[in-house]
Amino acid sequence: MFKVITRKLGANMENLLINILFVLLPILIFQLFYINTDLKYKNIILATVFSISILICMNFPITNYEGHLFDLRYIAFVLGALYGGKRVAIFLYFVILTYRFYIGGAGFYIALIDSTLLLIVLLFLLIPKYQTYSLKTKIIGTMALLGLVAIISLITCHTLFGFILHAPTVFLSSFIVAQALTMGLSVYFLEYLITIHTMKQQLYHNEKLKSLSEMAASISHEVRNPLTVTRGFIQLLKSPGIDDKKKDTYLDLSLQELDRAESIISDYLTFAKPHVNIELELLNITDEMNYVANVMQPYALMQNVSITKKFFIKESYILGNRKQFHQCLINLSKNAIESMQSGGKLEFKVSKENNKITLQLTDTGVGMSSEQIARLGVPFFTNKEKGTGLGTMVAFSIVKAMKGEIKVNSKLNAGTTFTISIPESVSKSTTD
Repeated sequence: MFKVITRKLGANMENLLINILFVLLPILIFQLFYINTDLKYKNIILATVFSISILICMNFPITNYEGHLFDLRYIAFVLGALYGGKRVAIFLYFVILTYRFYIGGAGFYIALIDSTLLLIVLLFLLIPKYQTYSLKTKIIGTMALLGLVAIISLITCHTLFGFILHAPTVFLSSFIVAQALTMGLSVYFLEYLITIHTMKQQLYHNEKLKSLSEMAASISHEVRNPLTVTRGFIQLLKSPGIDDKKKDTYLDLSLQELDRAESIISDYLTFAKPHVNIELELLNITDEMNYVANVMQPYALMQNVSITKKFFIKESYILGNRKQFHQCLINLSKNAIESMQSGGKLEFKVSKENNKITLQLTDTGVGMSSEQIARLGVPFFTNKEKGTGLGTMVAFSIVKAMKGEIKVNSKLNAGTTFTISIPESVSKSTTD
């Protein structure tokens, strides 16, 4: 009898380690692929790897007692749901039920109850607010949830079938403890990887922005080019026997190059000077977006681009500097129009959610790769042949100064969407 119990205990401990291994394995895949993958593929990766984790856990149960499987499938379920969102949660829910139904046995009904209970808690309580919790709260909360689900599962089994709690205590206790501890460890590792990735990104941008000496050299080079061209045309104007038509051509080209030099300097100064002592005012977001759309209309028509507007709010205000805000939107709009060389559509959209104003500029242009998106806002990075990258850099700087954030979603040959979120300010009527 002792040998039989020892053999069962050894087999269950082996299966417990297999369960833990395949719960932690998706975290390694998360580190290698997830945080460096385009947004549209992330949920697919999560759903796939956690589905595999669930299936393997169910194939190697910690305890198979009277047809009831006890394993760590719900850890993979909860992790996938919390870091993948509601769609991944629903997908994993059906993976569990489908495979448990395939295995068969009375334990399917327990799996149905446990999975449904977990899904409801995840969809309506945890997922909407999970990212706002501290690391300590995330770990303790998820450990408590999994431990509670394990206990409820055992009690439900005993209530319905009347024998589960007669199983060896070491099996039952190991099942509950393993659930809670592995859950907490998994959350800690995931959050640690996300934090490290965020720090690396921040360090990357800080290193780029603090390289003032390199930027100064680049500015000098960018400005010197149009000045050199202008100097050459002026020297040509002194040539004897030059006709009036050529003079006019040389003058026009000289003025264009001087305008380009002035634009480069202005963009650099807007980015480089600190945003202090700038006059702030309440801006009606729909009025400002209408203004920018009207300003860009002639340029858009020249490029065979149509501009459409979708405003889902009538009146809402933000705090900022009108000229800088116009400059930000005009820079982004101009880039969008220039990305549609064969014509297209530029859409301005305004909406509000959670006390934040959301502005979207969507074009049907050439789009960008994930590598190009990652470098947006870096000085002198541009996708245009004659661009300097300063216009986009200025736009990013202005949004940041307004305590907002800007996100880019793009696909090659399928267009780009710039999404700007800015905190809503008090209404004008409140301040009067």
